[in-house]
Amino acid sequence: MERQLWSFPGAVFVDCRSARRSKTGVVQNSVVPFSPAPIACETLASLVARGAASWLRAPVLGADQPQSDVLADSKLADYADPQARKSGASEAIALIEGGRVYGDGIVLAPSGDTVARDVSLDFGRSGEGHWLLQENKLRTPELIAGRVAVLATALGGSYAHWLLDELPRLISLRDWGELPDLITHAQAECGRSALKLAGFRGRVIEPVRRKHLQVDELIVPALPGWVGCVSAAHVQRLVNFTESIQVSRAFAPERIYISRALAKRRHVENESAVTAALAARGFTCVCLEQLSWEEQIRLFRGVKIVVAPHGAGLANLVFSRPGTRVIECCGREYVNSCFAQLSEACELDYTLLVAPGEGPWGTNPKSNRLDFSIDIEALRAVLGPM
Repeated sequence: MERQLWSFPGAVFVDCRSARRSKTGVVQNSVVPFSPAPIACETLASLVARGAASWLRAPVLGADQPQSDVLADSKLADYADPQARKSGASEAIALIEGGRVYGDGIVLAPSGDTVARDVSLDFGRSGEGHWLLQENKLRTPELIAGRVAVLATALGGSYAHWLLDELPRLISLRDWGELPDLITHAQAECGRSALKLAGFRGRVIEPVRRKHLQVDELIVPALPGWVGCVSAAHVQRLVNFTESIQVSRAFAPERIYISRALAKRRHVENESAVTAALAARGFTCVCLEQLSWEEQIRLFRGVKIVVAPHGAGLANLVFSRPGTRVIECCGREYVNSCFAQLSEACELDYTLLVAPGEGPWGTNPKSNRLDFSIDIEALRAVLGPM
């Protein structure tokens, strides 16, 4: 029996962990417990070229994205991922008959021997590598009848990756035609709200770690760009998709500080002093975890200055008006340029404030859990007279 997790009119959400058989083709058990792991990576275009897939909407290739003005004349340029400038078939949609999906949206060829790397994220590896190639075996795929689209991506269960990686794929697919059943992260309120806003009335299969699925007809929208480097065109699509959600008059502070007090990691050690200093300048301290998705959109649509430690909440900058001031604070151990690049795409006034100290900035993802302090005097200097 299928287990419904959530529902709104017309939509059904399925948890694959309990699904076994369904006359409507949800998931069926396989006889053999394991199958070989993939041995190489390729692209969607390669799959199409060798006849393992076809285009429902062909790619339109362009030049690499220009170097961000935010990065061009700053030290931050040394910390930008060079992959972020690579162009991609961002509006392409492929059909893979018998295509497979492993875990959080890893797309495999029907044979299971290759990973479609350009739509299967693996942070910190080149396009020729993927962690799944190191596995010895996978669970034999459970079969799903009919047509299903995969939107899920690695870390798509976290807000920033869902907003910047998964949601653009939903919008692209909706603009192409009628939405089929979906493999996507929808446990969070933001995911369910977006599906409702898109008019989705089908079935959602929530991705599960190490779950291996094989679909009669797998639809694969291309990713909107490299992680943390959504193009200006995709920013505009996100803005258009949410245009019905306007600024609220009930709660519309123009200056905000985004607190990480409720976060599980990367806390600001002197946050009470930071918030006190900012409150004296008219800032409102906000915990985004306490706001609905629509409330977050309304907040960022009306704000004029954002001060925040590095964190997923800054993905909401896609909803801010051009010219909005952004001051992102981070520790020296982990510097990530993704929101600088996003700010460039959104035409925002961006400044990075790194904690004081000796030695070069770090980029090891393992260090992004570390707490840090914000230099209040440096912050005051960046803000200037107000």
